[in-house]
Order: sequence, then C-alpha cells, then structure tokens
Amino acid sequence: MGNIKFDPTFLPVAATSFTLFIFLYKFLNPILSNLLIRDYQYFTETQKVDWSTRISSSINSFTVGTICVYMMIADHGLEANPLLYKSYLLKTNLSIVIGYLLSDTVISIIHYRKIGDPFSMAHHFLSIYAFIYVLTLNVMPYFANFRLLAELSTPLVNMRWFLDTLKFSKTSKAFVFNGLCMTLVFFFVRILAMPIYWWKVYTVAITPMWSHMGHFRFILIIVCSVLDVINLYWFSKMVRGCLRIITAVYGKKHN
Repeated sequence: MGNIKFDPTFLPVAATSFTLFIFLYKFLNPILSNLLIRDYQYFTETQKVDWSTRISSSINSFTVGTICVYMMIADHGLEANPLLYKSYLLKTNLSIVIGYLLSDTVISIIHYRKIGDPFSMAHHFLSIYAFIYVLTLNVMPYFANFRLLAELSTPLVNMRWFLDTLKFSKTSKAFVFNGLCMTLVFFFVRILAMPIYWWKVYTVAITPMWSHMGHFRFILIIVCSVLDVINLYWFSKMVRGCLRIITAVYGKKHN
C-alpha cells in the first residue's frame, strides 16, 4: 500500500472529456442529426434527448472499446502487473469514459422524467467510483481495462433504439440482423467474459500482493458483482426480445 500514491495528472483530461460530451449532446449531435436524418424534426423532445445521448454513447463506446482491445493485445505489462501498473494509454481511456459517464449522468438527472433509468444510473455511479481509483491510484489496471471490453456491445444496443425510433419494422432484415448481432456481442463481451474475469481475480487473489491491496480488493469484488447482476438483467431482457422477434419472423414466413 505504501507504493500507492494519489496522481491527479489525468483529472483535467476527464474534465475535458466531460466538456466535450456535453458539447456533443447539446450542440453538435442535434445539428448533424437535423441535417442528416430526415425524420429528426418530427421527433418528440424526449426522443431528441435520448437520440443525442445515444450518439454520444456510441462514440464513447467505439473509442474506448477499440483502445481496450488494443491494450489487451499490445500492452503485455498490463497482463503481467494486474494489481498495480501505470499506463498512460489506460489512463487516457479511463479519462474518456469517466468524462462520458459523468456527462450522461448529469443529463439523465436533468431529464430524469424523460430518459431516467435507475439501472443505467446505478451502472454509471458504480463505474465512475471504481474507475476514479484506477485513474488516480493506478490500482487494479488489468481489471479496469477488462471491464471496458463491455463497451463494444453498446453501439449495437443504441442502433436497435435508433432503428425503432425511425420506425423500422421489428421483423425487417435490418432490425433482426442488428438484434441478433447485439445479443451475440453482448453475450461474448459481458456474459461469457464473466467467468474469465473472475478466474483472473482468483489467480491474483492467491498471490502475496493481493493482501497488500487493502480495501481496493473489496471495491473490485463488490462493484463488479453488482455490475454483473445488472448485465445479467439486461441480457435476460435481450434474450426475451430476441425470441419474440424470431417467433414473429418465423410466424410471418409460415402465414
């Protein structure tokens, strides 16, 4: 624990990320959507708020997910030092996602009656809480990066909402294909990843270094357990939705 020192260097990067995502939500996303999406002008205010937040969400997820995968492949120090490791690329990635999560949380609180979702907000609060420790103290870096893998499923989740808002039929090829891809990707990066993640936790928990990590051990276990429960809940909803659509498509073909 003596080697763990507070490092605020990347907090301004997180603040910049927060400012950028607020700017995207408030100005750039609505302007570009109005220019490029013919039906945008007919959206309700609630749809416009949700639409803009989901564009920002997709930008964040694609960026963060791509960097996460690159680090898994290229940064061998991360695998070798899962409990205590300083990586500027990981810090940059965490700053991006913390800034995004903070901006989305603020927007969700302001527009809670329109787009507020207790599960999403709980997910955001827990993620911010855990990632701040990694950003400023360099603890549990491997596990923070591993959890960011989940971001790869978010663009497809948002695409489903976009297609629904644009009134695509739920039995259309685009809707069905996106739904199947969304469910499969979500399964691989959030559900199948669970046993792999917890096996890694076990392998470090039996090392001498684990006992020196203090309360960070409990933060890792408790926060990630709650996030996994939320992911299982979301996945169960996806599977039910997928089965409904497949049943509808199958019934349509045989009528």
